[in-house]
Amino acid sequence: MTANSYSFLPWLRSGLTTRIGTAPTTATRAAIPVRLRLTGEALGGGTLVRDIERTVQLYGPGDVVGVDQRAISRVEPRAGTTNVEPNFLAHIEFSDEDFPWRYSPAAPDAATGRLLPWLALVVLTSGAGQGGADAEFTDSPQGSGPLPVITVRDPAATLPPPEQLGAWAHVHVNGSLDEPVASDDTAGALALLGEVLRTDADSACSRVICPRRLRPDTAYHAFLVPAFETGRLAGLGFDPTGSPGALYSSWGPHYTGRAAEGQLPYYHRWSFTTGSTGDFEFLVRLLRPGRPDPRVGLRDLDVHRSPGLGLPGIVTPAALGGVLRLGGALRVPADPDDPDAFDEAENWDNWHGAPPPAPAYPHPFQQALAALINLADDYQRQVPSGDPIITPPLYGRWHALTSRLLTGEDGTPIPSPANRNWVHRLNLDPRFRVAANLGAQVVQARQEELMAAAWAQVGDVLAANARIRAAQLAREVGHVLQTKHLEPPGGAGLAALAAAPPSGRSLALTAPAPAPLP
Repeated sequence: MTANSYSFLPWLRSGLTTRIGTAPTTATRAAIPVRLRLTGEALGGGTLVRDIERTVQLYGPGDVVGVDQRAISRVEPRAGTTNVEPNFLAHIEFSDEDFPWRYSPAAPDAATGRLLPWLALVVLTSGAGQGGADAEFTDSPQGSGPLPVITVRDPAATLPPPEQLGAWAHVHVNGSLDEPVASDDTAGALALLGEVLRTDADSACSRVICPRRLRPDTAYHAFLVPAFETGRLAGLGFDPTGSPGALYSSWGPHYTGRAAEGQLPYYHRWSFTTGSTGDFEFLVRLLRPGRPDPRVGLRDLDVHRSPGLGLPGIVTPAALGGVLRLGGALRVPADPDDPDAFDEAENWDNWHGAPPPAPAYPHPFQQALAALINLADDYQRQVPSGDPIITPPLYGRWHALTSRLLTGEDGTPIPSPANRNWVHRLNLDPRFRVAANLGAQVVQARQEELMAAAWAQVGDVLAANARIRAAQLAREVGHVLQTKHLEPPGGAGLAALAAAPPSGRSLALTAPAPAPLP
């Protein structure tokens, strides 16, 4: 199982419930065929074998009249919380991964792959006070039933659609399963989940969610209720066989003779109140778009004076005013009135909305800077006179496999477009050299860490090269042994080779080692 991730399964069954393949029609429980084989000794001798087949019913929602509170591992929001985010979905979790589907009489839907749970979570407002005028429910007398009861005032408006309950329950696994699980691969899902639970039984749970979107500053009560009519009738103290079928929902279409219309028993209950501020959606909605300052992401770079080392200032074209715009990663969205304002153009004057004609390339400053950078390569070929000069670095020289700019070793100009490629733009534009220098400082500050990471990456390459060299050595040793011990003397013809008596040397070399002495 891979950590730092989550996996979700749409439903889970175990035991005999995995044999439920068809939905019951009018019965109140799901039924499965069971075969029992009896083997015994016949009176007249021999062995007697009989297969007895019966259809047995499984426990369903109508047989459950309570949920042990120890089966519930967590509820969200926590009971009594008064500042719950209104865009939060309330949910309840169970320790047993198959609990929401354990007593469901339904079969998986062939089209969607979902399975209706036998439980549902509903969230209702309690009004200004419990049972207030604007409350969505009232507490009802328990009567003869085993469970407490509420009456929902408008089930159609406040309860989730019963046919969609299968989409609001799932199995949660902390970590990713080692292999992908297809939606219809139940056996594969059970095998993968079983392996996870054998390692850590607490790494998975089941969850039922209420899909209702909450309102701000509102008091709510959450109820865990039976999703099927048989469970509702049993919780109210009525005979579950009064339901028109095992799959009939606790709320939804009315049927003739339905008892206690609108009443719902519940297995668990808690309350909470939503707040009005503080959640992520609220903070995002406070954001208001605004027009940023056009200087955002730009810095003026004064270039009209000489930077030293005999380099001239940049004073042409005159429209620049001796200032270049230094751009960064943060940019203002393109202005429709000036779409080229942020183009990283080769000509400096393209930073202006209506530039004059571009000057000839290369610019005098670029020619002087290239000559200064090329001194490092020139000094490799001649002995300099006088004191040596520290030249500016040529950024990207190892990536581009070049040591010169604009001119070759003999002073011949590099033809276009090679003289305008990325290494020239990087090194001959003052703006790009600023960014390259910042990157070089980062590398210098963390060079030990970066070198260690580089060696860690090349470790596998070194191991592979060692194996290759060992194989090459074995090959050469084999050639020498073959030449020395197996091949005939040099110059021997085919006739002499055929006439030579067999020596058996090759057989001796390839024979298995003798057995050890006793």
